[in-house]
Amino acid sequence: MKALGMIEVYSFTTAVCVADLCAKTADVKVIAFDRNRPISPDVPAPLVMEVKIEGDTSAVQSAIAAGKAYAEKEGKYIVSHVIAHPDDKAEPMAYLLDINRDKFNKKLGKRAPEADLQKSYSAIGIVEVQGLVAAISGLDEMLKAAEVHVIHSEKRLGGRLVTFIVTGNVAAVKAAVEAGCTASRKLGDVYGCEVIARPHGEIMKFFDVEN
Repeated sequence: MKALGMIEVYSFTTAVCVADLCAKTADVKVIAFDRNRPISPDVPAPLVMEVKIEGDTSAVQSAIAAGKAYAEKEGKYIVSHVIAHPDDKAEPMAYLLDINRDKFNKKLGKRAPEADLQKSYSAIGIVEVQGLVAAISGLDEMLKAAEVHVIHSEKRLGGRLVTFIVTGNVAAVKAAVEAGCTASRKLGDVYGCEVIARPHGEIMKFFDVEN
């Protein structure tokens, strides 16, 4: 590995957006998402996520800088660092993958699959909510509001956070996310409502786009 880049942020939504931005900024691979619990309950979101990328040192530095700027703007940045030529004994830590624990995506193993960069995707929408009732109610409204389908789910029970990711054309995804967030806010706290247009293949490889 030439260089390892790491960035910690609050919320799964922020992590996905940061990873997409990193991949769009420079020629890097997104190799893993990892997680931890916040030390204090007084935080922007009750979940810490780490995005890990690899590539040439200069590319990784540029990508991490872009991800940091975005997370700081959102008020959800924690820390980031770039390691040039990580030691062989430390490198395995880079590939620890903590995503898809409920096995929604059967294809994900201990390491991220390779991205199919030839594919193009119109948009994805992310809704991250505290509580299953609020989250599922929001998902129902998303699916009723527009022609979208679910490609990923995450349940992070440490902070009671539930995230659903849908895909479709940009207009449909925007309508679905707006409807889902509005419905979820009536029943619980919402920590992420984002639409990513033309998501990079380096993040789409983590999601079940075949469904």
